[in-house]
Amino acid sequence: MADSRQWQGKTSGGNFGQRFLLTFLKRFRVTALYPVLPVIIPFCLLFARKPNRALFRYFHDIHGYGRWEAFCATARTAYTFGKVVIDKFAIWAGRSDQFQVILEHPEISQSLFEQEKGALFAGSHIGNFELLASAFQNNQKKINVIIYGGESELLSKQRSSTFSKNEVNLIPVTEDMSHLFAIKNALDNGEVVAILCDRLFGSPKKKTLDFLGHPADFPMGPFRLAAQLDVPVLSVAVMKEKGFRYTCRTTLLDAGPDDSPNQKCDNLMKQYVFQLEKVLQQYPEQWFNLFDFWNLEK
Repeated sequence: MADSRQWQGKTSGGNFGQRFLLTFLKRFRVTALYPVLPVIIPFCLLFARKPNRALFRYFHDIHGYGRWEAFCATARTAYTFGKVVIDKFAIWAGRSDQFQVILEHPEISQSLFEQEKGALFAGSHIGNFELLASAFQNNQKKINVIIYGGESELLSKQRSSTFSKNEVNLIPVTEDMSHLFAIKNALDNGEVVAILCDRLFGSPKKKTLDFLGHPADFPMGPFRLAAQLDVPVLSVAVMKEKGFRYTCRTTLLDAGPDDSPNQKCDNLMKQYVFQLEKVLQQYPEQWFNLFDFWNLEK
């Protein structure tokens, strides 16, 4: 059963609003919509109480901000999130060409693309994961992105159509768990599998780790599979900068030399969480898990 605390990640706006954004952003740049955000954000802060309360507690209880500082940081995060959502619709509309993605340390990912082995790219709900393919568009491997259900049929079809043109394959998570076979086949074929690794999505296989000074649950599945198949794991975060620019930060995680699969899984998870902490130290206002991630309301 899905964790009732978790935000399910479904894009809001309704079919009409989503269709309007897709149609509009096929014709105009995202800067045409950025100016409306200062008008919309105050209403979001007023009426979207649960996600804003979770953000406020993230800044107040996790980062130790004062109440006014936490409120201001919550408002800035909502504004940045609004820009990222607009950027995502532009990407789904086939306009990712307007964004510049700067890949830090490209030699790290390039070495993985040159290997015969597959690789797991472990992302998170920080920044804009939708631009992952743009960061690695000149690679020699097929990229498979794991997506979760819940989106409207309109967005699902548009997303699939756009990404397929960029030779990115989408693997939806299914109730019958058949997606696990698709993931294993992709890795066995030497391909890249990109997956968001910071939400449980109802998975009972989890590990509680210290994250920013407080215990939090993370899914074990992706890291256990990587350990069992002995494939490299790359921590990936695509962070929004000013204007149309994004920075893609990558770090190769070390599973350990001759450890058991269980120990390798633990090593990978701890390093993944450590990398999340490093990213959030620099970009604290791009944390987009808009729910009680640390279960602070117990």
